[in-house]
Amino acid sequence: MEKRSNERRRINTPIVCSRFQSRCDGEAIDGLMKNCCLSGFYAELQEQVKMGTILLVRAGGNSCGFSAEEGYRSLALAEVRWSQPKTIEGEVCYATGLKYLMPY
Repeated sequence: MEKRSNERRRINTPIVCSRFQSRCDGEAIDGLMKNCCLSGFYAELQEQVKMGTILLVRAGGNSCGFSAEEGYRSLALAEVRWSQPKTIEGEVCYATGLKYLMPY
């Protein structure tokens, strides 16, 4: 039995992330949001991001009918909780867990 505090909702929508910092010299990090819940989401990113990093995340795709009350946010600040390499169809991406920082 899974011991999660919030129900995960499957989604497959493109996102663009950038490090939240005072200087605007960082490159965008593309990825796919694969599931979401009230407290955060799981994404597969094109770059590994260190645990604790704060990202500004913009969803560029379809919300699949999910609302903020169900965990979908088109724009959010999120903290990287974990990140690990993952191979999908011969390509490496980074499975990443993120926690929302601001309530909806």
